[in-house]
Amino acid sequence: MTNLANAARHSLARYTTAEEPLRPLYVQPDRAVFLAERARIVLKVYADGALLLREWATARRARDVGVPTPDLLGFEDGPPAIFAMRQVVGAPLSSRRPLAAREAGALLARFHGLGAAAPFAGGYARWDSHILAWADRELASVRRLAALNERAVATLRGRFVRLEPRLAGRPIALLHGDLQPDHVLVAAGGERVAAFLDFADAQPGDPLFDIAVLSLWDHRLADFALAGYDSIDNDAATGALLADYRLLRLVSEIPWLLERGFDALAARNIAALDGMLAGAHSG
Repeated sequence: MTNLANAARHSLARYTTAEEPLRPLYVQPDRAVFLAERARIVLKVYADGALLLREWATARRARDVGVPTPDLLGFEDGPPAIFAMRQVVGAPLSSRRPLAAREAGALLARFHGLGAAAPFAGGYARWDSHILAWADRELASVRRLAALNERAVATLRGRFVRLEPRLAGRPIALLHGDLQPDHVLVAAGGERVAAFLDFADAQPGDPLFDIAVLSLWDHRLADFALAGYDSIDNDAATGALLADYRLLRLVSEIPWLLERGFDALAARNIAALDGMLAGAHSG
């Protein structure tokens, strides 16, 4: 972390003359996020400059179409690359703030309107092919890590195979790509969205996938967000597709979490999958 922290301290001097300690908010060997609390400046420091440049560029595009973002201070291509922004204080979006969730849905529709097209991650020209290939990669990793038993893996793959035909012809937009509730902040004590955060995973895809990620652990949140997202009907077909996308998100998170030492979070995903599979078998 030393090199990343040194780079962050050097960058901070561009935005404030006051020296102050940096508080690490997130640290991995190849990336870190620091907060200068008095200056209220957040510095993201990544070894992967291309990833951080994508976040910087996408945040600027989002801001330009009226999606609230932090005040973007600057980008340095490094290495390591550094993205500086003003801190936004707020609470993660939840179904307990239905008006904010509805506003978030409308803002997400605006962001999706920026548009995107194939190829998808991995070079796939079709969304359905991309999703099944992605599911197969993640299930192979789950099997390698012995996170689920063979019966569970087989059941999951069967569900994703059955999903594939329903994905042909799905609308494609620019996705946020990691739209956890923590990445949509609500102004303290209010019902307004303060900022969308963390656009590093922006990529083309089905708009419903963002809503599935947003509502992964709070399904009611999807109803409120869709109420603000005028171009998507909140019907039975939408609900079924959201359920399958949530399933893929749960599976895909497990290898990422285990390989980075977040065992307790991985265990939560595994428990959720176990519960879903138990219900499917009993039915």
